[in-house]
Amino acid sequence: MKVLVLHTFPPDDVADGRVVDEVALDGAANAIGAAIPGSVVAGTRGGAPELLALLSSHSPDVVFNICEAPLGRTDLEPHAAALFEWLGLRFTGATSTTLALCRRKDLLSPILQERGVAVPARLRRECALFPCIVKPAAEDGSAGLDHDSVCDDAEALARALGRIPGPVVIEEFLPGREFAVSLWGRHDPDNVCVGEMVFLNGLRLITYAAKWHIESADFADSPLYYDSVIEPALRDAIIAAAKGAWYAVGARHLLRVDIRLDRSGRPRVLDVNPNPEISPDVGISRAVREARWEWRDFIHKLVEWA
Repeated sequence: MKVLVLHTFPPDDVADGRVVDEVALDGAANAIGAAIPGSVVAGTRGGAPELLALLSSHSPDVVFNICEAPLGRTDLEPHAAALFEWLGLRFTGATSTTLALCRRKDLLSPILQERGVAVPARLRRECALFPCIVKPAAEDGSAGLDHDSVCDDAEALARALGRIPGPVVIEEFLPGREFAVSLWGRHDPDNVCVGEMVFLNGLRLITYAAKWHIESADFADSPLYYDSVIEPALRDAIIAAAKGAWYAVGARHLLRVDIRLDRSGRPRVLDVNPNPEISPDVGISRAVREARWEWRDFIHKLVEWA
């Protein structure tokens, strides 16, 4: 079987406050290529003509897709998957529909609700309840989230809204424990691993710095543990919510779902990530290891499931 590990190059410039590591994928691609004997690793700017030329020259049976930023734009991620679909190619990871949906928080939440998956209450500026949280409606990777995203009064809400260009969502801020649920399987989430985010020193949410600025205080103050004590009934409810999200968005192969407890201790889905970090030892790869899988076996399964 010919496997092409295809990744996009990071942009030459990134927006203020963002880091190139967010879309620097060559390390992950090379590690994946090393795990698949005989595979070819190729980087691309991600334009359609270049992608077509690479696919034509390599004629892969399976594309291991880590094209997260075609032309340096994360909003074009679904387009690469759509091209593979149009060509009838087998590829790993989410479909173009799932990628496009999960990026749009303003569209995702109503769909989850319609499928019976509990989410935080959506609020309007004129009748907001406090505390609330303001998020960009069409970003991922915690972009646009910082300490001031949680608003305790109307003045804080106005400031948060003024900082974010483009559409936003305003949601109730949930005060409970937060969990990162990793799921993987061909079409069904047959494998699940639950980690708990712990917030220290007054941090209340996963900010952009907590996710990407590894030397920041926010990163240090938001460790993820896989040995937390979770009561069986609560664990079952968390997993049920995550699996509900899997089916609601039409996921396949791998998914991460962020879940937080409301004031009554009930799980609610905060975010759904159909393309979680896959480098060895971090992201979903760490969850796979915590579930006693070998990372190499996980990579091989993704190819098999494509």
